[in-house]
Amino acid sequence: MSPFAKKLPFPFTPMHGAYVLLLFYAVGVAGIVSPWSAQFRFLTPYNLLLSAFVLLAFHRKYDGKFWGFLISCVALGFGSEWLGVHTAIIFGHYSYGSVLGFKLDKIPIVIGLNWYLLAYITVDLISRIKIPIGVKVILGAALMTGMDYLIEPVAIRLGFWYWHSGVIPMSNYVGWFIVSLPLQWIGHKYYSGNNPVAPWLFIAMLFFFLTLHFI
Repeated sequence: MSPFAKKLPFPFTPMHGAYVLLLFYAVGVAGIVSPWSAQFRFLTPYNLLLSAFVLLAFHRKYDGKFWGFLISCVALGFGSEWLGVHTAIIFGHYSYGSVLGFKLDKIPIVIGLNWYLLAYITVDLISRIKIPIGVKVILGAALMTGMDYLIEPVAIRLGFWYWHSGVIPMSNYVGWFIVSLPLQWIGHKYYSGNNPVAPWLFIAMLFFFLTLHFI
């Protein structure tokens, strides 16, 4: 158990964390397909914050490497989104809706956290495989891009963002892969992995977007 989880005033084990994540994402699916879909959509930023809280409650060491990885992901993720929205150089020509909450220069504040969560859980999963770091970086970037492929149609339907052309361009996935590469390199260079909740967050996200993809 991490030092943070030990300091909580109530018992909170990795399985408790897994149950919270799975329950929260399952409720999210039920809410989005319910008559109160609009209200549930606007809870998305809080869902990301809860996911980050549960995940990081079981991070084992809050040192300089931890903060370096976090800041790099948020900065590179937010910066690439800014370039994408304002110049269409990365990803393509798109804009964000209001569902993801407060924006800074047209970019939702929480989008940097989303990049961090996806980078963290994919680095954690890939780090469990004994292969060279270069292969880990490529596999991790491919996994992040694959997650975006799953997320895109659902996010558009829910009003997270929209493409000006009306279709998702291939440049979006190329951009995701390119931006994911340095995030994966930093992650595998400075993060040792083995967060017991990370695989559960990956499963919860996969369940959420796969279910909404086919409903």
